[in-house]
Amino acid sequence: MNSRIFTAALALATFTLGIFGGLWAQAFLMPYLASHTWFENLEFVREWNERTTVVRETREVVISLDDAVERVAAEAGGTVVGIESKGAARTIIGSGFVATSDGFILTLASVVPQGYEVRVYLGEGKEFVRADVLRRDLQQNLAIIRVERQNLQTAGFASADSLQLGSPIVMVAKSLEAGELITIVNEGSVRTRDEKFVRTSMFDKSVLGGAPVFDLKGRVAGLSIFAPDGRLVAIPSAILRAFSGF
Repeated sequence: MNSRIFTAALALATFTLGIFGGLWAQAFLMPYLASHTWFENLEFVREWNERTTVVRETREVVISLDDAVERVAAEAGGTVVGIESKGAARTIIGSGFVATSDGFILTLASVVPQGYEVRVYLGEGKEFVRADVLRRDLQQNLAIIRVERQNLQTAGFASADSLQLGSPIVMVAKSLEAGELITIVNEGSVRTRDEKFVRTSMFDKSVLGGAPVFDLKGRVAGLSIFAPDGRLVAIPSAILRAFSGF
């Protein structure tokens, strides 16, 4: 009787060890052998590889367009400036963006005409810094101005091929209203593009001319000008880089 019980217990133990051994081999031993070139050509390892599907966990992070626009507006706001050019009988309002941390700013030539006193607003409120116009190209409608400031926030340029038809874009402008500088954000997409212009789906006020247009990575994709109907057309980043040398 005792011998039968012993035999049954031994068989059960052997069976249990076999199960756990098989599980251990499948979970640890075979993956280890399959991952090393010394063993991968063994027939039983190849057969295991053919029968086995490895499932790896993946995580997908979805960022909504609204969240992306908010992030770009928040991060790029520090590089956008408001510009006020004062003449004898006329004041011109526009925007621009900081191209270098030591105060070089890109804007439209039409925003900073010759003979005008140029004031740059770096932050919200009424405080301004006087700027010098270093270069003005009326044909391209581009200008470089400079303020005596250091450690300013900048943004990189988008590559020439980064904007495709339908790509989302964000305009961030700073404009004086009732003597106060405010930030204005608009969003849209690329409708058409060529070497000279990026035409967008956005419409806005012409006093926002010179406002940078950003891609969703926060890179400057162009500089805003406005058609007579108010449509935003951007001078692409490739022209801005060639003009400025930055």
